[in-house]
Amino acid sequence: MQRSTISRRHFLKSSFLSGAWVLSLNLPMAAQAKTKQPSTTGWSLYVRVHKNNQVTMESPVMEMGQFMRTTGPMMFAEEMDLDWQSITFIRDTRLHLKRDDEGKIDFRYVKANTGGSHSVRWTWEYLRKAGAAARQMLIQEASEKLGVPIEELSTTRNTVVHSKTGRTITYGDLAEGASQRQINESQITLKNKNAFSIIGTDKRNIDLKDIVTGKPLFGIDAEYPNCKQAVIARAPAIGAQIASYDKKAALAVPGVQQVVEMSSQEETHWFNGNVQILAAGIAVVADNLWAAMKGKAALNATWKNTHDAAKENSEERIKKFYDLVTDDSPAERSKDVGNVDEAFSNADFTVERIYEKPLHAHALMEPFNCIADIRDDSATIITGHQNPKAIAEEAEKYAGIDALKVEVISKRMGGGFGRRYERDFVREAILLSKKIAQPVKVTWMREDEIERGMHDPACVARVKAGVKDGKITSWFYRQAQTKAGIQDSCFPEGLFENFRVERCSNETFIPAGPWRGPQHPAWAFANESMIDEIAYKLDKDPLEFRLDLLLPARELPYTNWGATIKDSGRMAICFQEAAKMADWKRKRPKGRGIGIAGHVCHGSYAAFVIEVSVIDERLQLHEAWGAIDCGLAINPNHIRSQMEGGFIDGLNAALFNKVKVEDGKVTNNQFGLLRMGKLEDAPIEVHTTIISNDHEPTGVGEPPTAPAAAALANAIFAASGKRLYRQPFAESFQV
Repeated sequence: MQRSTISRRHFLKSSFLSGAWVLSLNLPMAAQAKTKQPSTTGWSLYVRVHKNNQVTMESPVMEMGQFMRTTGPMMFAEEMDLDWQSITFIRDTRLHLKRDDEGKIDFRYVKANTGGSHSVRWTWEYLRKAGAAARQMLIQEASEKLGVPIEELSTTRNTVVHSKTGRTITYGDLAEGASQRQINESQITLKNKNAFSIIGTDKRNIDLKDIVTGKPLFGIDAEYPNCKQAVIARAPAIGAQIASYDKKAALAVPGVQQVVEMSSQEETHWFNGNVQILAAGIAVVADNLWAAMKGKAALNATWKNTHDAAKENSEERIKKFYDLVTDDSPAERSKDVGNVDEAFSNADFTVERIYEKPLHAHALMEPFNCIADIRDDSATIITGHQNPKAIAEEAEKYAGIDALKVEVISKRMGGGFGRRYERDFVREAILLSKKIAQPVKVTWMREDEIERGMHDPACVARVKAGVKDGKITSWFYRQAQTKAGIQDSCFPEGLFENFRVERCSNETFIPAGPWRGPQHPAWAFANESMIDEIAYKLDKDPLEFRLDLLLPARELPYTNWGATIKDSGRMAICFQEAAKMADWKRKRPKGRGIGIAGHVCHGSYAAFVIEVSVIDERLQLHEAWGAIDCGLAINPNHIRSQMEGGFIDGLNAALFNKVKVEDGKVTNNQFGLLRMGKLEDAPIEVHTTIISNDHEPTGVGEPPTAPAAAALANAIFAASGKRLYRQPFAESFQV
């Protein structure tokens, strides 16, 4: 890793407040040579060491079920040599912002947002240096108090130990004096991996007890003084406008205070700069949520569709995608290596298939909610959001409040998956609070969350492969989708001499956005399914066929998010380990089969084997085995949880998740209409192997999702002899 070029004489400041040593650490940016990520000026973490030797810690990275409230403090505590049992964790996170030289808002200390499986990668060096710096300050103070050289001191479990005499002194006794010290970066020494006592051990979710006992952790639980409750009747169709509503009937509901119109808006979406249409709506403001909901029902709102978006139909889009990928019209060519056409001409045979993936809903367990208190020259906003900086930016843009005067209180999110990176639900609360000049909490209903989703893009991909002398010599991939690009730097890119990728442009008003590994599931489904099919056509074992493609191990360029190289050897090991756990060579009874698929994304490698049975057209999932290489495993418990959850999420998408749009409107806008997997639909057990190596830690949240659809499709073929090319698979089998 490249060293920081920023020079600072001092980078750590501290103070002693209310009997506790408070650390605010400003660490120089460590350049990330192997990842594409924006720079930041430093890292801040607040840690209080109390006189009784107990510790209070705040983990500032947003939490949406990806374990960062646990994993982040583990990195800090390891280098500070804290007793994990002595730490109490602050529940809510407060945001600290600054304005840079260009006037743009940025994080003052920490890049606190989450998404793209980057939280661990971006905080790994920062948090460890922060902990090591605090430890060094405590050792310096102990050296002076005990009158011994620093070299004779060591630390363990909130205590400094003098090696020659065995004398000890607690961090609590050293805190006040240590708070007056300053050190520079050259005085910091990070632990060797072999000395870790916290990193690499299983740590349970620090919020686990609060979650299972129903403590108010989430935004939907939040309360605020003198806060009104609001729900919004939104135009069901994209771009529709208000036609009529019964304001008098809504106001007649006991507890309803106001009815406020919310205008339709357009915004430039962060994803590829596409414009999204946000719905017009009618807000019902009441003393309590139930009254607001009843008032919304009483509105009897009607809508008029005047926008071209009202013509959107997801099935018609899919048909258009088939036309685009099967003709020879010009398309954006993102990869073109070798001579694909000549290789096809010289091939012994070619295989050509078309793969379809529908729109996927995020279907978050916690519907959107946001409290906004917009005052004349300041604001308070409480919600769960993947990028809290965006909340302050919205207040500045739409309420005219200086972003630095916006207090953002971040709550734990009940799921995010990319959807809580969007700003629409926050903007509504800001605009409504400004209009009524009161604090207000806007709560979405389930129908709103699905209807107004920024769905994972639907796509159709045509894949053609040429085979010569038993080997793949050419590969062509052409895709059309509602929005976004193609993850064309992932395997099998780089494995074939002749390789071409094309993207067909097809603009649409259907909202789209990141969904747990954006575009990766579509790419992995098509390519891993095709590789499997060719292996069978060549009468080769699908596992051995993949290993022949990947080995000997080699590093290849990677231009997508999260890394600059991809290592075929690391991918091969994941395949081998997953297959080993599954007892790959063991014969299964008739009607049962196993399938395998793998993928690299966000700097991590994951492969899965799943066993299924298909009897009388009924599909049943049995066990699954997954292997992941995410570099150094900080919290194996966290990694296993993400492997299970991510893979099951991918299976659910492949089996059931299909958003339907007709006349610009989502027609299956509730769980009674949009089927989601239940416990009985999941594998009985998902076994996980974590590959051990010395690579720096990388993301875990998204890599397990992408291989799921192909692994399942390949297993279904092994069990039934039937190849599936269209998702959701539940349309082809009884599940």
